[in-house]
Amino acid sequence: MNKRPGWTWMILFALLLLCGCGQGPGSASGGSVPPGVMPAAQACRLVVGKADSGFFTDPEQVHLVLTSYAKGEPVEAQGDISSGMAPQTLVWVVEVHAKAINWNHSVPPGYKPPAQPDTDYSVVMNARTGYVSDAGECRCWPLPLSTVGTVVSLPATC
Repeated sequence: MNKRPGWTWMILFALLLLCGCGQGPGSASGGSVPPGVMPAAQACRLVVGKADSGFFTDPEQVHLVLTSYAKGEPVEAQGDISSGMAPQTLVWVVEVHAKAINWNHSVPPGYKPPAQPDTDYSVVMNARTGYVSDAGECRCWPLPLSTVGTVVSLPATC
């Protein structure tokens, strides 16, 4: 049996630690995202941290996926697609789940709010600039984000 010297294993172990093995393309720390793309935690903070006071009632969890606009927009909008960005633009689809979403926005005349408040808020955000082209709320946690990429789950504190 051929045994390797102990130093060989130490070098191999050090290389594994340095390469960041196990980090997906949307890791919270930002490892392995393409150059110029913000890390998942930063995208999370842009959505959760910049929301007006009271917008989220007891936010619980955040799911994000890094994908192209052409793939991410229809998932976030549940089938609808707009032309907010070029199809190949890298975007973060960010979905926040909370006890309630308190979004004070314009509604059509005669609109009746749901009996129970919406609990999910999602956006499509340019992964390089932070520009949000689409946002919506629903009672649809979780969106099928895994169909367009690797889902990153973060606590609501990002």
